[in-house]
Amino acid sequence: MKFNIIRSKFLDGLKAVQNVVAGKGSLAVLQNVLIEANGHELKMTTTDLDLSITCTVECTVVEQGATTLPVKLLFNAVAKAAEGEVEVSVDATDVAAISAASARFRITGLGEKNFPRPPEDEEAYGYKIPCQTFKEMIRKVAYAASQDDTRRALRGVLISFKDQKLTMVATDGRRMALVENEMEFPKEAERDIVLPAKAVQEIQRSLGSGEENINLKVCKSQICFEFGNIMIYSKMVSENYPNYIQVIPKECREKVVVDRQLLLDALDRASVMTMDEAHSTKLIFDSNKLTVTSAASEIGSASDEVPIKYVGERLEIMFNPSYMMDPLKAIDDDEVKIELIDGHSPAVIRCSIPFLYVLMPLRTN
Repeated sequence: MKFNIIRSKFLDGLKAVQNVVAGKGSLAVLQNVLIEANGHELKMTTTDLDLSITCTVECTVVEQGATTLPVKLLFNAVAKAAEGEVEVSVDATDVAAISAASARFRITGLGEKNFPRPPEDEEAYGYKIPCQTFKEMIRKVAYAASQDDTRRALRGVLISFKDQKLTMVATDGRRMALVENEMEFPKEAERDIVLPAKAVQEIQRSLGSGEENINLKVCKSQICFEFGNIMIYSKMVSENYPNYIQVIPKECREKVVVDRQLLLDALDRASVMTMDEAHSTKLIFDSNKLTVTSAASEIGSASDEVPIKYVGERLEIMFNPSYMMDPLKAIDDDEVKIELIDGHSPAVIRCSIPFLYVLMPLRTN
């Protein structure tokens, strides 16, 4: 195999795939990138068996072929080369000779026959979604997913196609974020998908601002995302996602309207005093005034006030400040609405788009 390629294009392709490799101790070929030169394209693929990513870039193919090379080593070599044309030649023993200006590298690879390529399944249903819509929806919920490795379903994000809506949900049992977007698809295309955490992270990292649509294909056990020159294949979580509808309070007693940025800033300042294990901040709702306080025993305390639109009874409630700030960072509205029942029941944050965030309060001592 032999090809010539502009260094920046080669590097961009390697950047796109280098994060998806198996850890040390796994098969050596899983720490490599599969490189396939054919026609006028260079296709690069990495996998950890659960997640695969492919990036295709333009190149001049002198002799078509395929091999696998250690992706981290190859990336570092190309990154340190001078800008310009890079010549890559791979011999019959899978040793790559790389020339870039005055630099020369030799990298020993492995044959491509044992590299597990992404499975192809013709029984797939496809959805076409604007890239920016998909990217923003994931951004608005992904932070609420569980970090517990033993809860596979909750570590991922639920993607639901039902009732002419695309719904995304993430929860860790103490909070839940949900966002919806209207979307047309036939009745037979209704389904729920639980996307694993690593796939969520890779999609967030890979989605740029230039692509128009993301093509999403759902097969029996995997899901494929195609956008721009990138394809991401992921196994789906087989566990059922919990019934998230039942955690949404069916009624509220008090409604508060508050400036999102003012509340975020006040929470951020008060969180300075939440370095102990409690990580709690108290919100005191009075008529047209919210007081945000935090205290750490034997260290100190912090307090701030925020003007609000509220005429109900005085109400006190304790929250983890980070959990309260996360949705405020993810939404863009100038104002948000907080719905409350009492100081011991879940609170709901809403904004102008179909978004809601349910947060369980902390118990007071």
